[in-house]
Amino acid sequence: MTKISFLLTFLAFVSFASFAQNVKISIVSPRVLDDRKAILLTREKGFAAIVHSIQLGFDTTHLKMDAHLLPDLYQLQVSKLKGSLTFFFESGTQILLDTGNVAQSVVTHSRSNLEWRQFNDSIQKPSDARANAFVVQEARMRRKNLPDSAQYWIACQTREREDLLARTAEFIRTNPQSYVSLYLLKINWYAFKNMGLLEKLDASLFKHRNYLLLKAKKQEITGTR
Repeated sequence: MTKISFLLTFLAFVSFASFAQNVKISIVSPRVLDDRKAILLTREKGFAAIVHSIQLGFDTTHLKMDAHLLPDLYQLQVSKLKGSLTFFFESGTQILLDTGNVAQSVVTHSRSNLEWRQFNDSIQKPSDARANAFVVQEARMRRKNLPDSAQYWIACQTREREDLLARTAEFIRTNPQSYVSLYLLKINWYAFKNMGLLEKLDASLFKHRNYLLLKAKKQEITGTR
């Protein structure tokens, strides 16, 4: 994407701020956590950005956010508590805080989060486990100075990455109305950009920020508007 077109796309997203609406998130926590600060962050590969700071002690918090930003993947952190919760946030989401580890908190009232858990439990986590096992085997072969065996496990890692992409693409095809599919298409765009997956998404997703971003990138590829 050229610098000019990127700037125009960015300005278009910024203009959405004028359409900000109230969204609701319920964070259920014991009184011992009252007045603690929680922060809500956006999640991307390799970085995060703070969106809101929330004071605990209220059953329901109303946030002013652009409706086109949700549902999407976010992360919740709580001051003086270990861990962080990565979840798909949409208005009305309820989080039952775990006071020992935020990552163990329970998320309800979010259809997208159920779909996110389905993808993670059935596709992402098993793939990660296999890939990690291959990495361990590669390291073991290198310690034994067996380069041919090490190359075998490297090839296994490559095949696992390819298989994960194939399974992810199939998830997107079979769940065209899912905001999780839209998110997965965004973070894997360079692998999927020529597979026609954007065109398979349901029209209900067309106003979302992520869809508009990918549409702009697609136009850069095809030279259309």
